[in-house]
Amino acid sequence: MLSPVLIAIDGSSACQGLLELARQYCQPNRHRLHVLLAIDGAFSLSDGPGAISLYEQQEFPAATEEQRHAVGAVQQALKSLRGFGFESEGKLAQVDPVAAIVSEAQRLDCALILMGHRHLNRLGRLLDPSISNKVIDQVNCPVLVDSRKA
Repeated sequence: MLSPVLIAIDGSSACQGLLELARQYCQPNRHRLHVLLAIDGAFSLSDGPGAISLYEQQEFPAATEEQRHAVGAVQQALKSLRGFGFESEGKLAQVDPVAAIVSEAQRLDCALILMGHRHLNRLGRLLDPSISNKVIDQVNCPVLVDSRKA
């Protein structure tokens, strides 16, 4: 049985670094990789990416674009991982990133979580606390945080 590894991406250029870490620390014959991208609930539409209605596209262009970008980022990550030989699955969550990562890690009984670091300044951390710190405090598996700047 393959050990599940969760890769929490955010759709930024830092995602490539996380995929490289997965390639470096995981093995296709030992790990099944799960890509997760959580988008802000304010930008979520309908019941998922394939269900964006024409009305929503016209009335909520920013949310439509955010959701399309998120779907594209997950698909691109899966394409890369499968190209490396990994069995992989992707999921787009429309909830708080911390809640999404923690619940998905628990549901999968993950052996490892890979995630990035946003390099916020002191004021940024005060206004928007670290997602990685919150995840680390709530899960029972190792978390590898990529701190390289994209």
